[in-house]
Amino acid sequence: MARSRVTVLLLVVPALALGGLCLAIVATAAPRGGAPGLGASSHFAVRQLAGLGLGLVLGLVAARAGAERLLRAAPVLFVAALVATAAVFVPGVGVRAAGASRWLKLGPFSGSPAPFLLGATGLLVAAWSDPGNRPAHMIASRPTALALALIALLVLVAEPDFSAAAVVLAVAFAALGGGGVASRRLIPAALLLLLALGAGASRFGYVNKRVDGFISPQSDRRGKGFEVLALARANAAAATGGTGLGNGSARRHLSSPASDYVFAVVGEELGRKGMWGVVGAWLLLAAGAALAARSAGGDPRLRATAAACAAALLAPAAMHVAVCRGWTPIVGVTMPFLSYDPTLTVASGGELGVLAAIALAPATAHSDQQVTT
Repeated sequence: MARSRVTVLLLVVPALALGGLCLAIVATAAPRGGAPGLGASSHFAVRQLAGLGLGLVLGLVAARAGAERLLRAAPVLFVAALVATAAVFVPGVGVRAAGASRWLKLGPFSGSPAPFLLGATGLLVAAWSDPGNRPAHMIASRPTALALALIALLVLVAEPDFSAAAVVLAVAFAALGGGGVASRRLIPAALLLLLALGAGASRFGYVNKRVDGFISPQSDRRGKGFEVLALARANAAAATGGTGLGNGSARRHLSSPASDYVFAVVGEELGRKGMWGVVGAWLLLAAGAALAARSAGGDPRLRATAAACAAALLAPAAMHVAVCRGWTPIVGVTMPFLSYDPTLTVASGGELGVLAAIALAPATAHSDQQVTT
């Protein structure tokens, strides 16, 4: 019971700290219209606070429902998330911006459904990947789960959203690895699919421009190299101790400072201590996910579920840090909880709830046995 409580604390406390820092970054924006982290602070802060609240509710629902119920509901959750993601192509519902169709707008509500598809894909692969668990229907099998995961990948590529496509690959392979599939089989397949994804991305002109801007930002100051140079200046400011919350220049120069580049904003304004604080929060979250996986014991489906949820949280966080530190070309990827992204915050709260459900399952089962006795 004590380990379960520690696990839940390791999952919840860092997530709330990251969420609180996100609210502080958005709320300290200048009182004028603009992107999140740049202006209209009250509007964006209220939206992110609502996302945090809904994420907390979804996490509590998932933890209370329990891992077994969630695994039984995995096919329904996956189909719902896939349909919602595909709806971005529907005129009047989907929003096309900057050459991509990634968002839905229903009345006053808008957001990307992709984060829900990532988590649902992990649940489906975990639920249908245990050879020792005889499903009620022949369709519920590992090959079917992988075929459906491939469909999810293709929908994300069609948007195009290559960062989400890479994360869904990580989630699916993490679920397979957590379920007991040997790494000697997974690693070559993962590398092959990543190469294919990279080859597909290279067919899009904006991707090539980002790569060129990353390789030679000085020669592309008015193009894609501009933000690479802005990130470099923000990282340089981090080494000097930070400019103070709300006083950085990155949030005025970068296109989406509080979402795609929030880690750079933290570094510039709060210095290296702020950056290490964010990294430390993610290390605690990773430790909580590892403890949740250990709580799964000998159940490969629960281990696969824990691995998939951990990948859905950690993979985009790692990609976000790599972009903001200038280690990789720029891709549009937000960090769960810290970035302004209410939809991602809600989905990430649900994934934390699933991990908490796995951690609490042994204690719940033990309590039920005591009651029965």
